[in-house]
Amino acid sequence: MINFKSKLVNATLAATFAIPLATAGIFTSAGSAQAVTLSGSIGLNGTSIVPSDGINPATTSIQFVDVDGVDPDGDFEFFSPTLSGTGITINTLNLTKIADLPTVGTTTSATYSTGVYTPFINFGSRTLGSTTALLTFDLDDSVVTRIRKSATNINDVILDGITGKFNFNGKTIAAGNLGASVNGARSTYHLTLEAVSVPEPTTMLGLGLVGAGMVMSRRRKSILQ
Repeated sequence: MINFKSKLVNATLAATFAIPLATAGIFTSAGSAQAVTLSGSIGLNGTSIVPSDGINPATTSIQFVDVDGVDPDGDFEFFSPTLSGTGITINTLNLTKIADLPTVGTTTSATYSTGVYTPFINFGSRTLGSTTALLTFDLDDSVVTRIRKSATNINDVILDGITGKFNFNGKTIAAGNLGASVNGARSTYHLTLEAVSVPEPTTMLGLGLVGAGMVMSRRRKSILQ
């Protein structure tokens, strides 16, 4: 009786996992030849405008006037034409206040929400391997800190822990982390974006098979006990 129940449970589990895994297999076989991933980092710098609009305003913005310099690393070095300031645009970042932070001396600060931007950075049409398509970076809704030093009336904005994703040829090819520092009413900004490769469908399929095997093994042991 135990043997019969064990076979029945195993068959049920196998069927349960077969449906999503089979579906994953379809997408794997169809898209594996076109799979593209991205890793490395890219630095951007240029002129930014941070308005001097008072102490912790309800809304504020950062305007990225231009892109003067680009420092590509890893896979970013293989795009054609070479990633440079030409053809790259960055949207103005409109910020909405979340909360005031404690005042320290003459320095006041607050946290702000960036909102979602699709895209935030447009790298233009680029070629990678045999594919020519639009490369963009979308921004997730993230939190930044704005600091105002009243003695000099200088606004500093710290962009840290911001996340997003790189899209190429209409597909997400990497997750992205963005960090930056913007100082003064009109000064040079520095953006650094780090790309983290997204697991390919074949990798996800393998992880699914491992997970299914572990669950079935544990279930088998439970029945025998």
